[in-house]
Amino acid sequence: MANETTKTTLTELVENEAIADVILEYAHDYAVSAPFMRLADLRGLPTSVASFPRWVLDAGADLTEATDVSTNTALETTQASATAAEVGFKRTITDDSLEDTTIGPQIFQFLAMDAGKLLGIMLEDDICALYPSVTASAGTSAANLTIANMVEAQATIRKNKMRGQLVYILDDQQAEDYQVAQAAATSTTVNSFFSVQSEANSAFLGSFMNAEVYQTGLCDTANTGANVVGCCFIRGDRSPQAAAFGMALSRDVRTETERDASLRATEFVATAKWGVAAIADESACKIVTDA
Repeated sequence: MANETTKTTLTELVENEAIADVILEYAHDYAVSAPFMRLADLRGLPTSVASFPRWVLDAGADLTEATDVSTNTALETTQASATAAEVGFKRTITDDSLEDTTIGPQIFQFLAMDAGKLLGIMLEDDICALYPSVTASAGTSAANLTIANMVEAQATIRKNKMRGQLVYILDDQQAEDYQVAQAAATSTTVNSFFSVQSEANSAFLGSFMNAEVYQTGLCDTANTGANVVGCCFIRGDRSPQAAAFGMALSRDVRTETERDASLRATEFVATAKWGVAAIADESACKIVTDA
């Protein structure tokens, strides 16, 4: 039948699409390591470098009765340092994008929250980049992570004569291997070695031999990508006297806007200033396993 009224005859009245009120989140890596750094707060101080001093081990000497102690031993210290450097990014939001989109000015609320997330991921990446430089190593190249590797990492730090509360940061693949090993473990092993974390969408994987275990996808690779490098280390928030890694914080995440009138746009800038460093090599053991 001719001349029916359809969508094609009422094109001007038909919306192309309905936009949902809730915008889906993008996928991103977990940022978990920063709380376990030994923090040097440089905010308000006229320097970007944090020094972490450390005592040097000496030894005594055998003595003979009625004989003076003739050898004088100097008390010495050494130090490691972390240098804070600026990080940041900019987004330019045009007036049209504010006026002609459903989110409108609310986009600045998202940008502020997103800034903390993106800079936090950058910090996580910097921390994980320290793990391959650790001298001590557990795990087997091109082999899945095992419960024995987890035990070996803790034991290595004890053999290094370091004492403090430990934490594990595992790569995503290592975390999967770890949970597969948990699932295959006997009840005796579970009760003796670890607690199982049942929350599927969490980076926290429970505890292993009283040390918390976390995962992130930002661990570096090794051996031309065949392996990934996680780490077991003494955490700076609980045991600062033996912390493996330190962080210099000179500026928190700061967000600012600036108007560009000729462009008819608003610049959104987020910056921070921080740096991380390995400060006690004996307090950590990297875990190198199959990627």
